[in-house]
Amino acid sequence: MRKINHIIYRFECAVGIAMMITVVLVVFASAIARSFRHPISGSMDLAQLLFVWICMFGADIALKKSIHMGVDLVVRQFPATLRKIVAIVSYALCIGFAGFSIYWGFVLVMQNYMRLYTTLKISYSFANAAIPIMSCVMLLTLIEQLVDTVKSRPLAVEAEDSDKEDLMEVQS
Repeated sequence: MRKINHIIYRFECAVGIAMMITVVLVVFASAIARSFRHPISGSMDLAQLLFVWICMFGADIALKKSIHMGVDLVVRQFPATLRKIVAIVSYALCIGFAGFSIYWGFVLVMQNYMRLYTTLKISYSFANAAIPIMSCVMLLTLIEQLVDTVKSRPLAVEAEDSDKEDLMEVQS
């Protein structure tokens, strides 16, 4: 599973960068064209569509690198075994939420398949599909991290950020 997640990670980074560059160029070109009174039809819709996917790619990348914002002031004071239990429960809750997002994301996709972006003439489902598709990808990430946490021994001290980066590179 680790190899699959790594391939997905590289894909997300490459496509996310390409999408971000596209958004910047489209919005910039649209602003310039608008200043000459020749707006580019569909530029904002395209930027919105791509931005939804960029956000979802970014969320999974952050999840893979364990760099989501968290509040661990209290948890850091717990004994190592209790910290591990809290981490397992946290992963289980996140897995449940990913399942919830997958189900309701597909419902949203199906409900909006007839709704079109006015200027692009494509379905809103292309944007909405980011939710269930990327939730599936995040589910894989969460399962891998849960398995790693269950298999690991409780750590006596939380690793420093630089140690976490080194650990992530070794695991990849």
